[in-house]
Amino acid sequence: MKKLVIALVIIAGLLVGADFGAAAIAESQVSQKVAEQLKLRENPEVRINGFPFLTQVIAGNYRDVQLAADSVQVGPFNEVGIEADLHGAKVSASELISGTADHLTVDELVGRVKLKASDVARLIDIQDLTINPAAKDALADDDGNISAADEQLAAGDDHTKAVVQLDGTVNIAGSDNKVRVIAVLSLVNGKMQIEPRKLDLSNSNFGTIELPSIIEKSVLKQFSTTLDPGMLPFEVKPTAVRAERGALVVEGIADNVTISSNGVTTG
Repeated sequence: MKKLVIALVIIAGLLVGADFGAAAIAESQVSQKVAEQLKLRENPEVRINGFPFLTQVIAGNYRDVQLAADSVQVGPFNEVGIEADLHGAKVSASELISGTADHLTVDELVGRVKLKASDVARLIDIQDLTINPAAKDALADDDGNISAADEQLAAGDDHTKAVVQLDGTVNIAGSDNKVRVIAVLSLVNGKMQIEPRKLDLSNSNFGTIELPSIIEKSVLKQFSTTLDPGMLPFEVKPTAVRAERGALVVEGIADNVTISSNGVTTG
């Protein structure tokens, strides 16, 4: 009995090793194909989640496939992050093995592009720029009052808009000052539009400084811009924007997607 148990443990270990080995090979192959499809200079990182992998191969249904490419050059941006999550990716096992598979269907595809703070800083010429989601009450005035429209915006129900916090260094009257800008990030015709709304300026030598209105508007204008992140992975239509630590994110979700050498179709 002891020998049987040991044998079963060894066989189980071999099967697990074979499963992970097969998954690694598949991830490498998918990575190469995606690099070709998205015209990337380097192969993206691919992770096929779910165990056992071989069961997914036999069924021809991969529950969760994640793709990620970092530091991709898109237009004026040098460090764009590109990600895609494929849920329910289906391809015939026989066609996959024979090499005749010419398309892949996906139940749900989430594509996103991330514009990093370093790229945004260079384009709007703001030193030491950092990006973060803004606090819920960020749009409130000094007395804590907030308009109904801004309160609804802060609630995040409209996924095409988000409140973001931008911190950086700007030159004011010949001296560098740290500023914090609260802005509204909007998705407009597939592009990211930044509309600065509030400015806080703090100088460690002089404490909190209140700027004349004309200077405040001039500083805010430096943060006002429109950014074109390019097309989302697999031509997914952008439907939402948000901020995360260090980046502005635009993403879209598409259902019933077919990916082939001829392009991408939905529905």
